[in-house]
Amino acid sequence: MKSRKFTVRVLYPGLIFAMVSAMFGHAQAQTKPSFDCAKAASVAEKAICADPALAQADADVEKNYAALLKMLDPHAGKALRNDQSDFIGYRDQIAGFNENTPKDQQTFDLGEFLRDRATFLAGIRKPADTGFIGTWSSVGGSVEIKAAGAGKLDISEDVANPVSGGGECDISGTVKAGKSLRLVDTDDNDKPTGFVFTFRRDGDALVVEQSGTGKDGNSEPPSCGANGHVDGTFFLGEKQKN
Repeated sequence: MKSRKFTVRVLYPGLIFAMVSAMFGHAQAQTKPSFDCAKAASVAEKAICADPALAQADADVEKNYAALLKMLDPHAGKALRNDQSDFIGYRDQIAGFNENTPKDQQTFDLGEFLRDRATFLAGIRKPADTGFIGTWSSVGGSVEIKAAGAGKLDISEDVANPVSGGGECDISGTVKAGKSLRLVDTDDNDKPTGFVFTFRRDGDALVVEQSGTGKDGNSEPPSCGANGHVDGTFFLGEKQKN
């Protein structure tokens, strides 16, 4: 039996260094956040720069955000910029709560918040028409609108501060279909509370506006918590699979 010959490849120190540097550089490129870490100022930015997983999540948010801005019309794009500013504000709150707290004792998961945002942005689609049916979402919550038959639509909206959970509003009702939708808020006895919620399309976005004054001068609808309001702009999400 003939013996096999094995070829031994010698990697010279310079070559080894070059390979390791290339691999390290590739890893750095993968985890580079959306901003310059040399200029990181906020607690959130510093936390993101210190954690490759957070840096990757932040980069994913920025990538999906930039792609969505290119897809939506100017009206919705402006609203999305405002929504992104709100998201960054909440992100900074979470990082502030976590500051100087061991990771296993942190109440809020900054990584999960960033990943959820990236998923949310990736799921937004450009509406095919000027209608209302679908699930519309923002950083604060969602509005679901379904056909109810006979020219009517069912509306349900659930919004709140995503960090504290405060200011929650949970409204619902059936309205007449039209160019804009008008939902009159009622109490448990089906009597008007004095508040009216209007739903209208503004380009690729859905705008919700609250008007009116409650009984005894109440500034919030009975279906809302303290400082709660339903106003906001929402974006159409992907169609749900049956």
